[in-house]
Amino acid sequence: MPLLKTAIDEVQSEESELLDKIDELRAIGVGDLVEPPQYVICGSQSSGKSSVLEAISGVRVTAKSYLCTLFATEFILRQSTHNRINVSIEPGNSRVDEAERQKLLAFRSDGSELSTGRFSYGDVFWQVRDRARDCMGQMTISGYSDDVLKVEISGPQHPDLALVDLPGLHPPTTSGQPSSKGKEFIDSLTERYIKNPRNIILAVISAKNNRAENDYHEQNILDIAKRFDPSFERILGIVTHPDTLEDGSEEQETYLQIIKNEEIKLQLGWHVLKNRPFHELGSPRDSRDDFERSFFEYGRWASLRKSKVGIASLRRRLTTHSQHRIRRSIFHLMRDIRNRISDNEVEVERMGAPRETIQDQREYLSEISSGFTRITNQALNGSYVDEFFGGHGYKEGTAESDFHLRRLRAVMREIGESFEEAMSLRGARRIIQYEGAGIPFLDIQLENSKLYMEDWTPVYISQDDLTKELQNQARQSRGIELPGSANSLLVGSLFRDQCQPWEMIAKSHVLHAWELVDKFVELVLQHITNDHTRTLLTEYVFGPELDKMRDSLLKKLTELTFYYKTGHPLPTARSFLSKIQDLKNKRQLAILNGGITSNALSTFDSTSVSSQSQSSGDQFGLIDIIDQMQAYYESAISTFVDNIAILAIENCLLSTLEQVFTGRTVISMNDQQVRQVAAEPSYIQVERGRLNEELEKLRKARHTLNTSGAVQEVMRFFRSGKKLPFAMHRVTC
Repeated sequence: MPLLKTAIDEVQSEESELLDKIDELRAIGVGDLVEPPQYVICGSQSSGKSSVLEAISGVRVTAKSYLCTLFATEFILRQSTHNRINVSIEPGNSRVDEAERQKLLAFRSDGSELSTGRFSYGDVFWQVRDRARDCMGQMTISGYSDDVLKVEISGPQHPDLALVDLPGLHPPTTSGQPSSKGKEFIDSLTERYIKNPRNIILAVISAKNNRAENDYHEQNILDIAKRFDPSFERILGIVTHPDTLEDGSEEQETYLQIIKNEEIKLQLGWHVLKNRPFHELGSPRDSRDDFERSFFEYGRWASLRKSKVGIASLRRRLTTHSQHRIRRSIFHLMRDIRNRISDNEVEVERMGAPRETIQDQREYLSEISSGFTRITNQALNGSYVDEFFGGHGYKEGTAESDFHLRRLRAVMREIGESFEEAMSLRGARRIIQYEGAGIPFLDIQLENSKLYMEDWTPVYISQDDLTKELQNQARQSRGIELPGSANSLLVGSLFRDQCQPWEMIAKSHVLHAWELVDKFVELVLQHITNDHTRTLLTEYVFGPELDKMRDSLLKKLTELTFYYKTGHPLPTARSFLSKIQDLKNKRQLAILNGGITSNALSTFDSTSVSSQSQSSGDQFGLIDIIDQMQAYYESAISTFVDNIAILAIENCLLSTLEQVFTGRTVISMNDQQVRQVAAEPSYIQVERGRLNEELEKLRKARHTLNTSGAVQEVMRFFRSGKKLPFAMHRVTC
């Protein structure tokens, strides 16, 4: 068996099958999702790039040593029992003339015009390349071209790899040195390929020591690569011309350290190749490999690991790495295909069937109304069964707030509790501090962070201060009441002053509830229909109905607050008197506790408690007025909170939501209204066609991969969490 064949290794049937499947995927139209990685050969001019390319690929790139690379060439190499070549040109962006572009696109070569004799197409590729160069004509960018030569070569001596050959960086300082514009073009072209995270950079460094600019510090390919791969994860360094170093020299030791990955650490490591002299280009490739193998068996080069020297081990490293990348890509591709099929099917389902007739359009709206009614009913009853609600956790890519908002009843109960708490804390304009009672501690910053509590600061007033404040009002409002009593209207006046914040808090609450319902409707429509129909339904159906619900809420709020702002307290006698007695008892208990504390070591007169609870200067019975107001306030605020929850939120908002868009609504719509909302625009038809076409491709791709034993073996490896065999999942450094 020829040495070259041994070096490449037999491509297992599994590898061939995987590559065949990629070809099938490419034919289906999804091959771009799993293209093999490209190995980009780049470095300074005269660094030996062309020799590296020829050694790896088995393709003779040029027959003239003085010609340099002027454009990018992309090679797809496949090992096959039959020789085959296909060459084409992809015009660059600088080709603005359409006739020129068509001329380049028309260029095709399968090598049939060449007399290959006993040689493979790899031996005579340079002839095809020269013809392509002639077709390109004069290089358009300072002697270079942004056209791309695309080459597919199959044969028994080629490894399964995708390679890219680029013009050299920093040509030598000669009369042929490129202009500044040409240098910028070369750098830009190199960067275009190496910035692709899928590509591997084969950084060629020449060890020639007879030119200062060939010192490895001066060969800036690593500097350029580092900008796009700062961790050196995608760079494999290749040292060329090792035979130009004097054995035992300091320069040789430096390059030995580099190759051992001690000087410049690359995660893929380094490799060293001996270039074939130009006068040996016509000799068989097996003899080239023999000369190289002999070279590395002597002197200091023999100290290097065999996996780091010679073209045979480099081919193994590259093919092994490519195989692993292809396997991982196929594994991820299978998941991507499943996800894209699922997403497309959902989108097609949301679009519904084609809607050409008025009957089709009515049926489409009926399906939407059915889905809306079902989901809304479940959301209001707290039976979150539909997939709209997301199961036990929110889906990836969905905002957590949106996930919780879908469970509308839970959200309404939560904000209802926040409203009740806010009314309890800030419902009264002033907090009355009774004699003997301390001021409760409140973490204002914490309270302000709660719903409906923004910017609130409690205002306290003592019982004595409030009594003094009321004395003047009591004098001015005296009527025919007996001495020691105040005008009963004073209770209503004090109550109306205390309940001033109610309307503001309640308005914030009902509008917040309405906004949540509005957002809930949007989420439901997003789930059951497409964006086009959702926009039209919102504009012509849901928008007007939600506006009516908002107006109804505000009207109900005005109704519920009207009496509290203008009427006189009308409490229920039994509960009212009971609350007044409770307030008196609490006040006396507070005074009693204070008295016991202050008179712990003396005789305590319990008969004085009653007189202390009634100020000697209270000639109008103002403490009773405060008690009456407070008793009524406690009863009224509870009623008000319940009325907002039931008469406003439930009756005017939630109970009507389920009836906004029902089957009866669709039936009552005239034909013009139906067309206005459900007629299908042309771009929806185009999009449905695109999705169905893509679905067909994806399903074919899924079938192609599912029927491959090699693919199923790859899937089992990755699903099991096992690592692939060492040589398969890692490029040996």
